[in-house]
Amino acid sequence: MSVNGKSGLGVTHPTWQQAKDALRIHLASFIPAQVVTLTPEMCVRARDNEDFGRIIADAAIVVCDGVGVAWGENRLTGERPEKIPGIDLADWALEEVDRIAGRVFLLGATDETVKVAVEKIENEYPRLKVAGFHDGYFDESEEEGIVKSIAEANPHLVLVGMGSPKQEIFISCHLNDLRCGIAMGIGGSFDVWSGNTRRAPAFFRATGTEWLYRTLSQPGARLRRLPVLLRFIGMVLNESGARLRD
Repeated sequence: MSVNGKSGLGVTHPTWQQAKDALRIHLASFIPAQVVTLTPEMCVRARDNEDFGRIIADAAIVVCDGVGVAWGENRLTGERPEKIPGIDLADWALEEVDRIAGRVFLLGATDETVKVAVEKIENEYPRLKVAGFHDGYFDESEEEGIVKSIAEANPHLVLVGMGSPKQEIFISCHLNDLRCGIAMGIGGSFDVWSGNTRRAPAFFRATGTEWLYRTLSQPGARLRRLPVLLRFIGMVLNESGARLRD
């Protein structure tokens, strides 16, 4: 398994420090960079869909979002990346934008949810400016106008919470038109920030068992993911086995 000639799953920044350093550079320089927080589902989709695989390969910053990717990367390369959950990286990015009194644009979720997320962010990070926001339920005819609104806001950071692969495709298609430093897909983070969804308690996050909490609290949703997760495990094992045989 390789991405664009790279060994492993395509993680480019395996440590928190490397990810933070890269984000700082792009936030300060306004050289546009797409951030992907890689999950097992994304890895499977990248294997099945060449266009999506190219998006992952072309992203400037790809981090390991969870234990599955950490295990797979270790199995394939012998190196274990640090777990960098997307919501935690987004929180850190907001802290950095607040530190430099910068601008952020939020795109995703329902109109009500994103408005509550805006209020929370403005209260928690008083020096940054929310330069604009829009819900994630728009059709193709509205897309050009939304991209124009983001570009006019000239944000240091664009957070896109529309779920994968929609958020990664949107960022990839429009990155050079957004006039931003960082554009990052963050899945359901707006729902967590707005209080619609509860995140795992600190104990589960600290022990790397957040997956267990989600399984216990949302068994139906986790069971629906099981076939994809099993495919991911099989892909990694087949690739690592082939390397050993070679």
